Amino acid sequence: THTVTLAPEGSWDAPIGRGQEPRLRAAFGKDAVVASTRYRVAAVAPRGSLLTVTPITGRTHQIRVHASHAGAPLVGDRAYGGLVRLVSGTGAVVEVSRIGLHCARVTIPKVGVLEAPIPDDLMAVWRALGGNDSAWADALGR
Repeated sequence: THTVTLAPEGSWDAPIGRGQEPRLRAAFGKDAVVASTRYRVAAVAPRGSLLTVTPITGRTHQIRVHASHAGAPLVGDRAYGGLVRLVSGTGAVVEVSRIGLHCARVTIPKVGVLEAPIPDDLMAVWRALGGNDSAWADALGR
C-alpha cells in the first residue's frame, strides 16, 4: 500500500466528466463540469485516515472520483483504485465488502438534521486500519 499525506482540511475542485468506461466518471473527463468537495482529516491511523467529506456540488461518484484523483481512493472502491483487502495490526487479512463511504449526517433546510449510525462493517475496517472507535465522534463533530 502507499500512504498519501493530505492537508488537514481542504477542497477538491477538479471538474468531473465521463470516464473511459461509460458507467464511470473521471476528473477532467469528457464533458467535465464543475465539481467541488470539501474534506477534513478527522483521524489518522497507522494504515489509513478517516475523512469527513462534504460535497458542495452533486456529481455522479463525486466523492469517489475526487478522493481517487487526490491519491487517496476510498477503501473498498474497486472502480477508483481503493484497496479491497487490508492487513490488520495482528496480521489478519480483512476483506472489504463495500466502499468505505457512509452518509452519517445530512442537513435538510426546513426539515432538520438526520443522522445514521456508523455501520459495524465500516467500524471493523477502521479498526483493521489501526483506528480507534473514538475517532468517529471527532469525524461527526461531536
